[in-house]
Amino acid sequence: MKRTLTGIACFFILGYYSQAQSVYSFQGLGSLNHQGMPNNIAMGEVGIGSPTLWHINTQNPANLVYNTFSTFQVGLEVDHRNFEGEDLSGSGTDGGLRFLGYAFPIMPGKWSSSFGILPYSSVSYNTFSEGEIPGTNGDVSQISDNKGEGGLTNFFWAHGLKIKKKLLVGVRATYTFGSIEKTSTISVGGVDVPLSNVSYRELESYSDLNFLFGLGYAHKLSDDVMLNFGATFSPKSPMNGQSELSLNRLSNSGRELENIDIGTENIRFDLPSTIGFGMSYEKLNQYKLGFDIESHQWSSAGSDLEEYNNSFKFALGFEWVPDYDNVNSYFKRAKYFAGFNYQKLPYIVNNQALIDFGINFGASLPVSGYSSLDLAFKWGQLGESTNGLIKETYFKVVLGATVNDRWFIKRKYD
Repeated sequence: MKRTLTGIACFFILGYYSQAQSVYSFQGLGSLNHQGMPNNIAMGEVGIGSPTLWHINTQNPANLVYNTFSTFQVGLEVDHRNFEGEDLSGSGTDGGLRFLGYAFPIMPGKWSSSFGILPYSSVSYNTFSEGEIPGTNGDVSQISDNKGEGGLTNFFWAHGLKIKKKLLVGVRATYTFGSIEKTSTISVGGVDVPLSNVSYRELESYSDLNFLFGLGYAHKLSDDVMLNFGATFSPKSPMNGQSELSLNRLSNSGRELENIDIGTENIRFDLPSTIGFGMSYEKLNQYKLGFDIESHQWSSAGSDLEEYNNSFKFALGFEWVPDYDNVNSYFKRAKYFAGFNYQKLPYIVNNQALIDFGINFGASLPVSGYSSLDLAFKWGQLGESTNGLIKETYFKVVLGATVNDRWFIKRKYD
């Protein structure tokens, strides 16, 4: 138990610094993270209509009914990105805690619950620009150094119930919290103009509660073939917070000379209403083919300071087990995943919508009993290198562990 708690603490420490670096994370709440587990990520980020016995479904709470074992999941993510634009290029790598969750049956096969944490958004960027101040005939120049870090985290508690033989319902309550710090340092100087450095800092902190509702339906085509359906809905949710503003005058070496506290104000950011639908065709212990469609109404959400597009996502994935009952071949008993996803993001840059495309694959390797070591990989591309935009080509690696066991059951025999 002590080793387990120490390991969990280490994951939390690492997770605190988990930020996926992206030049586009300066907008809104930052880069929005997929709210799924490694098996979902590996399967193209499919999960709304794709239930599983062995992993926690964080995309549709109704599918928690399938968790008849006590399931503990934890994992890390590493994100490497290459940036390419007009006359610029670069790269960056970040990583940390990706997920931590626990699910358990209250009435096995009828009612299950889960709780855990997932990163909702991440902010990590550092942009630099240099140019002449208009009207000075090139005698005065300005250098801007913009940095941002932080993000929001979701702590969720969900329940899934079977209300009829084939119909499932679920609800997830999520407490979203975190802070985002943005700093802009401007240096102005030139001919007969002494160098002046000013830093503007804004710290936004948010915390509030939001809900997700889910439905699930399983239609049995034969003894080992299932057709699964799922749907989710989340209403528009206001998220309240505070913004702290300050202005710093700096020396040429970067030392703070004067700090001016501009003040604190209450702010609000509306999370969008969302609708999702998923379906999967499954032959038990052999293969599964599924897809998800999601729509997020960002045009009526966000803040009054920025304009957003409605976002849309399509995901398609495949799961395959070569030979589930083969006791002689380890890799034939493993699960293999592949898929892709296409997403129109809510953020607008240079009057253009951002498109994110990814190809996913991975595996779930059996360890002991019903537990597994889970691997997921994603190659993706965000934005483009023309029209004043920056193209981000990234590769994500997710390493997770799943422990399935029958906990909290009183032994009948010693």
